This record gives sequence, C-alpha cells and structure tokens, in this order.
Amino acid sequence: MMKSTSLLLMCILVATACGIEDPTSEISEYNWWPVQPVPEGLVIAKEAESHGENALLYSIAGHVAAAQKNGEVDELVWIEVGGEYPKWYSRFVNRIEPEERGEFNVWELLDRYKDVINIEGYILYNPELNSELRDEMDFSYNIAVSYAGVENAIIIDESLESEIQMLGYTKILDAREISRDHYFKDLKNRKNRDLIVTMNPSQHNNMDFAIANNALVFYDTDEVTEEAMEWVNPISPVVGWNHGDEYEFTIMATKNGLFNTASDHANNLITLSAGAEIAEINQINSVNPGTIDFDKKGHFHSFLMSDGDNMQWTIGSFLEHENYWGSSFHGDFPMGFTSPSINLSLMAPDVLNEFSNTQPEYTTVIEYGPGGYQYPDQFASDTENREEVQREYARRISRHMNRAGVTVLGFISVEISSEDAMEAYQIYAEEIDNLTGMLAVQYAPYHGGDGEVFWMENRDGVKIPVVTSKYSLWQGLDFDERGGDIQKVADIINKDIEGKDESMEWTAIHSWSEFKNPADTSETAIGVQPLKWTIDQMNDEINIVSPEELIWRIRMKHYPEQTSNVIR
Repeated sequence: MMKSTSLLLMCILVATACGIEDPTSEISEYNWWPVQPVPEGLVIAKEAESHGENALLYSIAGHVAAAQKNGEVDELVWIEVGGEYPKWYSRFVNRIEPEERGEFNVWELLDRYKDVINIEGYILYNPELNSELRDEMDFSYNIAVSYAGVENAIIIDESLESEIQMLGYTKILDAREISRDHYFKDLKNRKNRDLIVTMNPSQHNNMDFAIANNALVFYDTDEVTEEAMEWVNPISPVVGWNHGDEYEFTIMATKNGLFNTASDHANNLITLSAGAEIAEINQINSVNPGTIDFDKKGHFHSFLMSDGDNMQWTIGSFLEHENYWGSSFHGDFPMGFTSPSINLSLMAPDVLNEFSNTQPEYTTVIEYGPGGYQYPDQFASDTENREEVQREYARRISRHMNRAGVTVLGFISVEISSEDAMEAYQIYAEEIDNLTGMLAVQYAPYHGGDGEVFWMENRDGVKIPVVTSKYSLWQGLDFDERGGDIQKVADIINKDIEGKDESMEWTAIHSWSEFKNPADTSETAIGVQPLKWTIDQMNDEINIVSPEELIWRIRMKHYPEQTSNVIR
C-alpha cells in the first residue's frame, strides 16, 4: 500500500514559505514527537510489585499526561525507577522548577485523580510474564493499552477486579477476548497516526506514553504490524523496540518512512520531554577547522563507537557507564561516539546537556541514524512522493542538528554504494545546513564500504564527503580480513600503511563486543578500553584524530581551495 503524503507535505511547505521567526515555533514545526506542556506540579509514583498493579499505575500516569495536555490538570506523574533516572529527575526539576507534590503508591494515585480526570471504567488484560516471543504469547496488554486512550479507561488484571469494582469502576471491555487483527481494524480511525509503539507486553515502559498520546501498541513483525506501519504517517517515530531479526523490523519501518528509536527500556519520556521545545540547549562542541594543522602530513586514523542511536541506553546507563562515556580512558585520545542527539533534544534535553557538559575536547558526537535507526538507501521507498518525504525528513534533521550543535551524520545503509544510497546522501548534502560530512557503515559487515569516499554537493556547490568505514573492531568477525579482534585489526591497519606516504581511514567499534587485551590476554573489556589497547598495537606513525578532524582533512586533501574558503 502506497502512502498519500501530499497533504502533509503541502502544509509543511506552506508553513516554510511563510517563514517562521519564533525559534520555538520552528522547533514545533519540525518536531516529530508529541509535545508535552510544562507542568506546574509533579508527583512521584512508586512502582508496584505485581504486573497488574503496574499496568494500573502506568495507565493512570498516561491519562494524567493526556489531561495535562488538555489543560484539565496542571501536573504530571514521575514513575520512580533506579539507574540514572534520579539524576534526570533532579535536572528536570532544576530546569522546570515545578512544585513537588509528594509520593504516592498506585492506589493513592488512583484516589488522587478519581474526581479530577475522566475515567469511564476499566479494561481487563492478562499479564504476560515471559518476555520471549512465542506462538501462544498473550498480547492483551498491548491491546488494552491501545483501547485505553480512546475509551478513557484504566487497565487492570483479573486479580484487581473486585477491588476496582468496589471503588465504583465498571468494566468497559475485556482485551483478552480481542484479536490482534480486530483491534487494529477497530481502532485505526480513532488513533494518532503520527507515531506507533512496539513493546513486548511483558514490559510497562512506554505504555503511559502510548496512552497519553493515543498511540497504537504492537509487537512482532507479522502482517498486522506491517499493515499498521503502512498506516502511520511518514516521518514518525517507532517508540520502543521489536522482536526478532533487527534488519527485518527496521526495514519494515524504514520503507514506510518511519524510524526506530530503540527506546524499549526508556522511562518517564512524558516528563523528560515536557518543555523540551523551550529548553535551553547547551550545544555539542565541534572542531574549529581553523585550528587544524593541515600542513602536517602522514597517516591519520579515527575510531567511532557504534549503536549510539539507542535512546534507552543513552538515557539509561551510557553516560555514567565505566565502559563507555564514563570510562576512565575517555578523553585520553581522540574518538567519536554515535548518539541520538536529535531525539534527546526533543525528548530528554537534560540528557543532551549532560553530553555537552561532559564532552572531552577531542571527542566527536555524531548524530546517528540520522534522526533514528533507519536505512537511508531504503527510507520511504514504499511511500508516494518518496523524494519529497526524504527531503522533508532531511530538512527536519537539519533544524534539530543545528539546534543541538552537531555537524556530522552517521548511518547504516543496506547497500552502501547503491544508486538509492547515492540519492539519499545527495539529499542530505543539499538539505542539511552546516554539514561537515557523513560517516557510513554497511549493515553487514560495517566495513563493507572499504573506506571509499563518495562526494556529494550541497546547494552552494561545496563538496561534502561520505566516508565509509575501512575496518571493524568486532569480536568473532572472522570471515573478512578487515574485521575482528584487536590484534587482527591493528595488524591489518599497520600493514595497509606500508609503502604509503599518507592515509585517512576510520574504524567502526562494535560497542557490545568483549575483547582481550593483546598485551595481557587475561584482561578483557568492552567499549572504550579496547580502543586504547588497539591504539597501543598500532604503528606510532599513525596519528589518532577525532572523526570530525578526519573529515576536515579529507576535504582539505581533495578540495583544498574550496575547503579553505569554507573555513575562512
């Protein structure tokens, strides 16, 4: 089924043609996430012990957020969880300065809002306690959440029914009796088509977000989910994560002009995003190309950490984690981190500010995706007016990258040198302002581009490089000579510079691989420390530079006059 996008794009083009002077209005115009207003108050809810009570809790929080959007209440619910979230709570309170109105358990919370928000009754579901997808998996929680928004209903399991009835609530429907095929057909004309949620029904994360924004919730890659993906408007986020082969569910979203956000373990997106459009963003630091010593010649190499488009990881443990951003080795040498900088600016600005506030001088932060996990060479291929959708998406990316201060794009392509890929790269070059360059990896293997550089041209005739990865640090990647463990990759990098006066290459680091230290095989690590071990094995003639500096050096080598003019 081809998508009709003409009306959407016409509205956007009219707004653009009229001009937008207010920066906040411009952010709103190009936002692809639901907007949550700034609350005057904030309450803390304690997670319950049972799946059923937590379903009730998350449904209440979702309805409160919807009511706050409509001006019926002036507060939001923060669900108390561990990890880095207490820090984000403090940062949010410092930014917004809401009145903190106390802590409540689920039953106290229900009582607090009983006569304040409109709850018509309850929906029954059956808790799914096994997270493994299987033929008999119970999807009634997803179905219940999908109905809760349009029916103004809270969600409970059977064990809570008598207690809920004693409080005066009546049953609206039983989600256990509704099929996955039926609920999509029944609800699609009453639901928000600007996002979709894909969540394992054993989890509660994002169920409050789905109710607050009247979103459909799915899981799996079957025909029902595929039909739902076709139904969602292009340039919309897929919130959560899906099951099975990563390529299979990502390509499903990609072809329909959607993008995965890898947010299945994210919490409190409702509150974290409140007031994001008016938040003061501390921009990511970029290399000043005027400070680069271009007279220095020789061999230059960069390293880039993978998987930064993962929102739940970034908001969760990434920034403090001793293996990644919080590594004691981070800052000792130049490197790059992929990131969901755009989605953070729109959904968790306090997290993005933490990025910029703790960014070492020679670390490049790259917008990865871009905009979310999608394959540029296949993006919107099943929509009408594909090029228009691609260009509008690129224009939105441009606005948000400039707001965040990020100047380098990174992405994964299915066929990195295909005609479709070249067309997508050219659109990025034309539509994204202040773009330093692009770093591209192939889906498998990451170094499938063999270090080749593709040159695109922006609207001013300036050449913008798309630099592909030459090597992959990926444990167990033994089928190719340019990918694998530390010693193997360091050896081939050293060999490749033999007899050459200069080289400019980069290596993709698989963020989840555990490596052995070649100098002491009893020592293992993942993340940043293996990069140090790799550098220790590399020829001293090789200069380690940030990915951003590498791109500027490539530009200066191939187009010196033009690049000098840009820098001036």
